[in-house]
Amino acid sequence: MNKIINFWNGRSAMNYGIDLLGLKKNSTILLPEIICDVAVKVFLNKKLRVKFYKLNSDFEPIWDEIDKLKSKNISAILMVHFFGYPQKHKKFLKFAKKKNIFLIEDNCHSLPIKLDNMRLGKIGHIGVDSPRKIIDGLYSGGRLFVNFNMKISHSKMKNFETNKKDFLKLKLKQNFRNIYKYYKFKGKRPKYESPYLYSDKDSDFTIKLIDKKSLEKISRINLKNEHIKRKNLYFKIDKFAKLNGMKPIFKMQRKLIPMYYVAKAKNHEHARNIFNWGWNNKIQIVSWPSFYKKHRLTDKFLNRWKKYICFPLNQEFPNINEKKI
Repeated sequence: MNKIINFWNGRSAMNYGIDLLGLKKNSTILLPEIICDVAVKVFLNKKLRVKFYKLNSDFEPIWDEIDKLKSKNISAILMVHFFGYPQKHKKFLKFAKKKNIFLIEDNCHSLPIKLDNMRLGKIGHIGVDSPRKIIDGLYSGGRLFVNFNMKISHSKMKNFETNKKDFLKLKLKQNFRNIYKYYKFKGKRPKYESPYLYSDKDSDFTIKLIDKKSLEKISRINLKNEHIKRKNLYFKIDKFAKLNGMKPIFKMQRKLIPMYYVAKAKNHEHARNIFNWGWNNKIQIVSWPSFYKKHRLTDKFLNRWKKYICFPLNQEFPNINEKKI
């Protein structure tokens, strides 16, 4: 069975997907150590226990460490395609089969592109993506890919309804970009150096379906064109980043539709300078993620995280050029 259910955002899709899997309360789900607080809370709100597995500098699992994890009653492992760059899914499939657990796929930083005869979002027992994060002009959009046989009934769910504020904000962004940028970047920039910047800011985990306008726009997405746009911007940013002492974490590959170009700064102060430059030039260069506050982060881990810088690939950056800042 391959079925897609369109929700208002990724967490709503994940919320419903957990119900479909029937994960037992107090069972353990394995999550990567780098993950946003909202994703963690989706599982905690379902009365699941979470245990974090370590990642190497390429955002890949350290499988020897995972095999050593001592935890009873593991029910699932989460595979995250960080920033839209696919994980080596065969290792996850092998691990899930070996442990007889569910594989949950998080593709919220990309779209369902096809790689190695597999389509992202359709590799795990369930998969989730979030087009509203990737595509400008969407009010809502988070999809659940159900990749196993299961009876599904969601006729009682309500559709997401846009409010006047959302409507005006989107219209301003679409038709008056300069005015939108002026207000967006007015004032002091967010503290991207904080690992808990947006923690506890979003606690809405209601399950709602997508609005009709967003659904229509998603149906018209041209994956090839989205790849070309992001590829061209990726290499433009790549030149800028390297010229300014940053090292890319991921390579742009054929067909990819990543959410971010991710670079590594020399140190924390170097990253701070890049954030400042971006804000001053109305470019939303950010850190990711905002961690769950009860997730203990070691000094070594934090020092590594503070060097990561993310350039969004769904924006236009006329101020990025081949010169030092």
